[in-house]
Amino acid sequence: MSPDDPAASTPVRETLQTGLLTSGEPARLSFLRAGRGHPVILLHGFASDAADDWVGTGWFDSLVTAGYDVCAPDLRGHGRSLKSSEPADYRLDAFAQDVAALCGHCWGNAELALVGYSMGAHVAMAAALALGNRVKRLVLGGMGDRIAATVGLAPEFADALDARDEARLGAFPSYAVRFRRHAESLPYNDLPVLAACLRGQSARFDLGLLSSFVAPTLVVVGRRDKLAGDPQPVAAAFASGTGATVPGIGHVDALADPDFRQCALAFLEGAFAPHTTQEVSA
Repeated sequence: MSPDDPAASTPVRETLQTGLLTSGEPARLSFLRAGRGHPVILLHGFASDAADDWVGTGWFDSLVTAGYDVCAPDLRGHGRSLKSSEPADYRLDAFAQDVAALCGHCWGNAELALVGYSMGAHVAMAAALALGNRVKRLVLGGMGDRIAATVGLAPEFADALDARDEARLGAFPSYAVRFRRHAESLPYNDLPVLAACLRGQSARFDLGLLSSFVAPTLVVVGRRDKLAGDPQPVAAAFASGTGATVPGIGHVDALADPDFRQCALAFLEGAFAPHTTQEVSA
């Protein structure tokens, strides 16, 4: 079956047990898969899911057409995957273990490319360190110096998500309330679960560990992305890092932007050299 066969390009949903929760219950991961060719795994952002971040924005179609076997999980606490109210179930190493189990299920010990956006970029960094030389290309989208060392959002975001009484929302910063409104507008989100996810993720990421990862790595953000910050210091932490910015886009709209997607695809095909700062023309 060729990559442009419609049967190969339509994402199919599957479920995999990746381990156990702290309660001893099975940890089940729901994921989408399509295409034939080089393995690539896509990791979505916080309070989103695989379908919204990767299918609806055209990434699945583009990668399948380019000759990739594409897999995108709903990360734990998100979409149709396991939803626990225990913060300990959302440590970054638990996310990385899920990704490693999924890669093994889909491709055994085969080499692969890894792409993550925002929260998914933090997961991708941890997974890349765990998978080691199996990862031949790494793309970190929406990841810059403002958030790289800090995993998870500030505490007020979790508190606003967890508020059971609407009247209490006035006590939280407006940006945290706006984020809650966005999260609750998506039918697959469970707000207390997302709050537990943020609390479980809260940690410092040791950027010094990234120097041991030797595969070519792209760190790319939109120029208007005030959340992520500058990609270059993060790229410089890698042995073969490339920092790139795409004009005219911010954190929320980057994945839907064709230039942002093309920047990542070009890197996966080897079109960017390491240790450079690239400006991608709109």
